[in-house]
Amino acid sequence: MSGTPRAGGRLLARPAVLRTFALGLVGRLGYGVLPLSFLFTVRQATGSFPAASGAVAVLGLGTLAMPLQARALDRWGQRRVLPLLTGSWVLALLAAVALSLAAVAAPAAWLVAAVPLGLLAPALGPSMRAQWRWFTEGTDLRARVYSLDTVAEEVLYLVGPVLAAGLLAVGPARWGLVLVAGLATAGTAALAVSPAAVARAETGASRGSLAGPVRRPGMPRLLATMACFGAGSALTLTGVAAAADGAGHPSWAGAVEAGIATGSVVGGLLWASGRRVLPAVRVLLLGCATLLAVAAAAPFWVAAALLAVGGLAWAPTFIEAFQAADRLAPEEQRTEASTLVNTATNLASALGTALTGAVVAAGASPYLPAAVVVAGAALLAGWRARGR
Repeated sequence: MSGTPRAGGRLLARPAVLRTFALGLVGRLGYGVLPLSFLFTVRQATGSFPAASGAVAVLGLGTLAMPLQARALDRWGQRRVLPLLTGSWVLALLAAVALSLAAVAAPAAWLVAAVPLGLLAPALGPSMRAQWRWFTEGTDLRARVYSLDTVAEEVLYLVGPVLAAGLLAVGPARWGLVLVAGLATAGTAALAVSPAAVARAETGASRGSLAGPVRRPGMPRLLATMACFGAGSALTLTGVAAAADGAGHPSWAGAVEAGIATGSVVGGLLWASGRRVLPAVRVLLLGCATLLAVAAAAPFWVAAALLAVGGLAWAPTFIEAFQAADRLAPEEQRTEASTLVNTATNLASALGTALTGAVVAAGASPYLPAAVVVAGAALLAGWRARGR
């Protein structure tokens, strides 16, 4: 597993790169804190888990705006666009906090509040990957730093739920929304003043074609694969929250999500090691689907252990997807291609979250439909495996 740390160290020895990456991760940590915090903020306000899952689904649907954000970032630069987006998003987060303080119980109000939270969420991950492309120009480090970036992001999805669960254990869920606002502000500031952002603002960027990369050969299949994966992951994570809520211990959800993220981090490190330790992505996804099916009939903590093992597939799936997007799209469209991977995943996640509410209301386990769609992702996965 030494390849990725060595590759990352060669870049992170440069202070500007280290500062940008570290503070950018601080901003992206908010995405790990937000789902549970918003879910239980709505749950506490309305008293309804289906209403809460519906609001989170609307939030996820807002990611349809991410490709438009990517085009704006490419055209006008991160220095101009990111601060505007983040400032608007912080206002939307504080509006949700105000609704919670006012004890607004109407589900419709929370559905409305979720719209700007989804539409305005700044694309910090795609922005960092665009900066990695600038930092690694003329080197052979890009694949390795993508792995480093993905593994680091998975660590955030380990830490984020733990932070959210800790806040749930000691106070109202809205505290998490305030924390997200602060984290996003710090991350945006770092990305906006990065040398990569400054250089791009000075040189300008290509507008690219109107159609974008979505019609490039191979892209539809890649996006369909990630959509299935996104739906399955949302059914899994929201199902965990529903199971914890049903057991009377909402904070348990954070521990289980942290276990899944741990599995993902381990999978990402093994995948980036340069050794054939794990099987191909489609085999990993089939294994994950099998574990989900077994977890549907298992007690809470047994299911949690199975889901943690299934998490081994998560980071490798994203690492290969981002590298595939770079291979399939021309240079001037790679930020948008990377963003489309996120958009397909998040849009399907929103649909999966909404479906979870209906499944839970019917008294069934969300892990079974999650197993079906993850198996679908395995069947669709057709990008070049490993790419060594």
